[in-house]
Amino acid sequence: MKDFKITGQKIQHLAFHLIFWIMLFLPSILFRYNGPSNGFSESFTYRMISNNMLLAVLFYVNAFYLFPVIFKQKKLFIYIISVTTTVVIIAYLAKYIDTEIFPGKRKWGKPMYLNLISYIFILGISCSYRIIIDHLKLQEINKEKETENLKTELSFLRSQISPHFMFNVLNNLVSLARKKSDKMEPALIQLSALLRYMLYEGNHGRISLTQEINYLKGYIELQKLRFGDDVDISFNVVGNSDDFELEPMLLIPFVENAFKHGMGTLERPKITINMAVNEKNMVFEVENDISPKGESKDKSSGIGLNNTKRRLTLLYKDQYQLEVKESDQKFKVQLKLQAHD
Repeated sequence: MKDFKITGQKIQHLAFHLIFWIMLFLPSILFRYNGPSNGFSESFTYRMISNNMLLAVLFYVNAFYLFPVIFKQKKLFIYIISVTTTVVIIAYLAKYIDTEIFPGKRKWGKPMYLNLISYIFILGISCSYRIIIDHLKLQEINKEKETENLKTELSFLRSQISPHFMFNVLNNLVSLARKKSDKMEPALIQLSALLRYMLYEGNHGRISLTQEINYLKGYIELQKLRFGDDVDISFNVVGNSDDFELEPMLLIPFVENAFKHGMGTLERPKITINMAVNEKNMVFEVENDISPKGESKDKSSGIGLNNTKRRLTLLYKDQYQLEVKESDQKFKVQLKLQAHD
């Protein structure tokens, strides 16, 4: 069973109906309870209430059937005939009520054009109401589509990041296997921990920065098993990361990129990772030495980094700053991120 949710739009609809019909029936109520000195008979008050109820019928028949079903299907002639028929029936019922059910003591006829003006007025409001709510529904549908498209795109970007990550890790394991290294077993254990994070935490909307940091450290440890002392890695965190939340697997592409393009023909490349965080802001910096042009071991590039840029745009909009600087010997990425409201 679908949960009933009272949205702002539903409240607006209810408020519109309530105010409109209070205004329509208020004169009848005032005439009924203002005492006998007002000069209006009981039958006059009942006639007003009955006629207003017929106007309500005209309003809803047009708003929920004639206009959306017939007019919106571009059947203008049929719509005119249908509206005319409905008005004639309601006018006949109104006359019957005035003359037969609640007849007045004085026989004075109300001009026909006054009734016609009332019907045209109600039809105009009814059509306007229908146009407005259809427009609001269309906006809501478009917003839902946009949200679903964003979710689909984010899921697609995540699905690209995971295989890309696995490709890099498996290359590391292949390298260890060729060397018949004793580090193979701890590497598999570390990989198991990383996969557990990807499977159980990677699908969450937000996680604590501490979890992401532990994931980064696990990845770095896995890389150290492969490269050993051939690379100089430092990872420094300043501040309390428990109170800051972010999208999972948002930072790993920057670290992956440092290993990919910082492990060329350099003898002992250096990778420096610094993070400063508080409850509202995080600054994440990755700097690595780079090989001379054309000497990088890994010619494939950009999948994880480009996806991360797109994810930042979708998720954080104006709440982030990303700077990428490259020189002949250094590559540096700085990400400034504001916490979600």
